[in-house]
Amino acid sequence: MSMFCFQCQEAAKGTGCTIAGVCGKKDTTANLQDLLVYVTKGVSLVAELAKKNSVEIDKADKFVFEALFVTITNANFDDNKITDKILEGIEVRDTLKKELEEKGFELPVDLPE
Repeated sequence: MSMFCFQCQEAAKGTGCTIAGVCGKKDTTANLQDLLVYVTKGVSLVAELAKKNSVEIDKADKFVFEALFVTITNANFDDNKITDKILEGIEVRDTLKKELEEKGFELPVDLPE
């Protein structure tokens, strides 16, 4: 994988790290953090639909809070923990989708990326 990390104020020359993180972060970690942000957006989107349809979203709220903390600058470079959080997010999202379907709600097919 190639490195492109723009997550902090330490980014080389203010443009993002492209070879290795100035902070010591590896490319795999930067990419996993980006994936976690992507999954978190998906959880948030489904949680918003769930809330509008009276489905409990406490687990989604907790997940989003924790996931965003994992991605802040220099807080967590543990690839295994980041991967676990990604998998947790997928589980939270899928649980919400199932609960919505059980209430007869169909997710739109044109969800944003």
